[in-house]
Amino acid sequence: MIDLEEVKRALEKPSPYGPDIDLSRYKIDEGGIIYREPSQEITESAREKVGISVEQATYLQVGETVFARAMAEKLFKEYNVVVKPLFKALKEDKLAEKLAWALLRPDQDKYTAYAYLYGKEAGYYVYVPPGTKVPLPIYTCLSLFTENQVQTTHNIVYLDEGSEAIITTGCLVPHGVKGGLHVGLSEFYVAEKARLIYTMIHSWGEGIHVRPRTVVRVKEGGEYVSYYSVYSPVASIQTYPMVHLEKKASAKLVSVIAGSGPGVYDIGGGAILEGEGSSAELVSRTISSKGSRIISRSSIEAHAGGTKGHIECLGVMLDDRSTTETIPILKTSVQEVELTHEAAIGMLSGEKLEYLLARGFTEEEARSILLRGYLTLEVKSIPPSVKAEIDRITDYVIKHALG
Repeated sequence: MIDLEEVKRALEKPSPYGPDIDLSRYKIDEGGIIYREPSQEITESAREKVGISVEQATYLQVGETVFARAMAEKLFKEYNVVVKPLFKALKEDKLAEKLAWALLRPDQDKYTAYAYLYGKEAGYYVYVPPGTKVPLPIYTCLSLFTENQVQTTHNIVYLDEGSEAIITTGCLVPHGVKGGLHVGLSEFYVAEKARLIYTMIHSWGEGIHVRPRTVVRVKEGGEYVSYYSVYSPVASIQTYPMVHLEKKASAKLVSVIAGSGPGVYDIGGGAILEGEGSSAELVSRTISSKGSRIISRSSIEAHAGGTKGHIECLGVMLDDRSTTETIPILKTSVQEVELTHEAAIGMLSGEKLEYLLARGFTEEEARSILLRGYLTLEVKSIPPSVKAEIDRITDYVIKHALG
């Protein structure tokens, strides 16, 4: 039962991490559904900044406004996969009503409270039936297009028993938008022996504050793989997704952060090993440049025997004006666990750079080759389509990290 008075009081409750934001500076629009194609500006921005073709998108949201998508109908007709705006699902689907705000607490902090009280429950709802293996990625796109606007999104994903799906989300602002706030709430449910692969690319801008809040629950034998990347300047971004893993469930969370400009990138991730034989791997790669401040937080807690967890935090500094901090935390309340971590911060190898220069590469080409090697991560058993998505995102990161 949600206590409305507690939620209202939470509007004054700052997050323990990241800069505090004055919510009164921003306005929120009325929202709704539009049954037409988006403007050329929206289409071009999505393609240029996050590499997503609007024609492929099953869900597109600009501010609080949702554009109806033909691709969502196609998915439903061919695979019985449901993709619809959450506010619509809450009226039509009993399961959506049951799942909403079951993992996230509205009174967690001022951002969840604001979304609960003033948001329009825009965001996407995805349901994949039992045993269904969706062969193509489900593309979603979220964008701020108005100065000093707040965008709230509440996304719920439920993969039923034995199902598999790939969801790719791009979040962006177009060139010229200098101020705004994005509050993205996500509740992901992965049922027994189901598998969710989630990739997200963020391309914001100077003056934009970003506050994602994500909780994932993975049931017995399920698997959750997340690949998150941000390559653009921001005023600040603060996120700390939490994954709860039941018996023999597994998770891998990968974050690739290219900080550029005087923004704060407070990026984290945590896993709670609740069931026997569960496992988690948390990996971060950061690149600091042009005065950026990066804080990479990771935590794994073990509450059951036979569990394993590993944290890897690596950072590269491209100048002397930026700062990088890594904060790995391991915690257990039982004996039969294996928890490890490694962390390192440095610079691109001068020896390797000279080697490539001596073989005819330009300095930009050499630095690009070294960054690609640093950012390329092995994510076992991912399908070719996901590897192609990760390669595409890596190309974006390298291009913008090098200016």
